[in-house]
Amino acid sequence: MNTTREKNKIPKAFEGIYDQDVAVKILSNSIKRNRITHAYLFWGPEGVGKKLTAKAFAKSVLCSNREEMGCNNCSNCSRIEKECHPDLIIIKPTGKTRLISVENIEEINALAQFRPYEGNRRFVVFEEAERIGIPAQNHFLKTLEEPPSNTTFILITPNPGLILQTVRSRCQPVRFNRLHPNTIKSLLIKIASLGIEEARTISNISQGQISRSLEMLKSNKIEIILDIFTQLADKKDPLILTTQFEEFIDALRKKIEKEFTLTAEEKKQLSSEEIDQLEEIITAEIEAKVSHEFESCLFLINCILRDILLYHYTKDNSMLYYPQIISIYQYWQPEKVFYALEFLEKLRVYIARNISREKIIRDLFFTLSPHY
Repeated sequence: MNTTREKNKIPKAFEGIYDQDVAVKILSNSIKRNRITHAYLFWGPEGVGKKLTAKAFAKSVLCSNREEMGCNNCSNCSRIEKECHPDLIIIKPTGKTRLISVENIEEINALAQFRPYEGNRRFVVFEEAERIGIPAQNHFLKTLEEPPSNTTFILITPNPGLILQTVRSRCQPVRFNRLHPNTIKSLLIKIASLGIEEARTISNISQGQISRSLEMLKSNKIEIILDIFTQLADKKDPLILTTQFEEFIDALRKKIEKEFTLTAEEKKQLSSEEIDQLEEIITAEIEAKVSHEFESCLFLINCILRDILLYHYTKDNSMLYYPQIISIYQYWQPEKVFYALEFLEKLRVYIARNISREKIIRDLFFTLSPHY
């Protein structure tokens, strides 16, 4: 075993978890003292390793190598990593409303009454636990009040306030922090083979989220948003830009849809009811990914507005995320930027109310334009 890990009694599975020392310590101690509780609430920003830690926790307990506790080589660790181990259940929001329903909870409650299939413990991980509907949360509460001895529930969420207090109070909270920019920079250099300067720039705008950094690398969203600001400075009609941006979002949707297409051969192996259920899940996943892409565009817009304000007051381009468009910052007055930033905050409410995305984009571009 690694000398440091042996000294601190940290399972090997947690070696790939960065900047989450408190969370790792809590979970490691629970394993060491054989006091794994029935439910944990993993909360903190998105893209900082909450699900990765949940899987590492399961590896630590179910690994065949009891010395290393998460060898990443045995069958158990391999299947947990691939999310196909029978004692690791991952629940995601489904349906058009993207909710975890009462029916989902009933299935889990029933499953929890039985022993784990292979190991001595079962892990049930709820992704986006804030999407558990209120009736479903109340239904789940009964299981938390009389928990099975060999099942551990892990609720993952960036918004614990959306989970009923009665549910939260029956879970051990484990807080996750944003990753340090240097951590993200190092990871980008290692896994994406980026140069130091490019890795530093992306890490600085990642908000401590490695997932956001990787998304930026895979798409041309940054170029799209920079071009929108350039065209707005050139007095381009916001209505035309709205149409262009809608086309960009539609292209993203089609690309995402290709990832989820069911083949004719796959359909042959399913009943019509199973196909309907699967297609409903796929539709929910596609909508979630498109919404995530749109929100990441809003974040980039926020970064550029921040740059404009910073340069207006300091004239220092060394602290800018996107100094390549510094020549157009002169078109925006601070009052206009502050108003646009306030409007961006309101958009989150509009999105939650399912207001037409086209209307949101149109209103946003008129608000961003320095000429209206």
